[in-house]
Amino acid sequence: MIFLACYGLSLSSFAAANFGLKCQLKETQDHFVFYPSQLVFQSEQFALFQNFKGRVVTQVDVKTSQMVRTTYLGVDYTPQYQILFGECNKVKETLSLWRNEQVSLHSLN
Repeated sequence: MIFLACYGLSLSSFAAANFGLKCQLKETQDHFVFYPSQLVFQSEQFALFQNFKGRVVTQVDVKTSQMVRTTYLGVDYTPQYQILFGECNKVKETLSLWRNEQVSLHSLN
């Protein structure tokens, strides 16, 4: 905590910035980690993540923790879709941590 305080960071800010939503595929041991900057939409039921300029979109069901990741490789590649299924850990807790951190950061400004 002393090290972080020297740089003007609180432990909660550091944790939220580095605490990702961890998901694992059902058929393999492959996993993905999502961060607040990738979250483009959230409702009571779903959280949508986007990366690689929208070529990869991941939908996470907040209530069941199920994940569907859709990848579209096109334009520079032969158009091809890939759909992967998985499950995420601590979805509600992670999204709540992110939301609480955003509120505390906005209250400082």
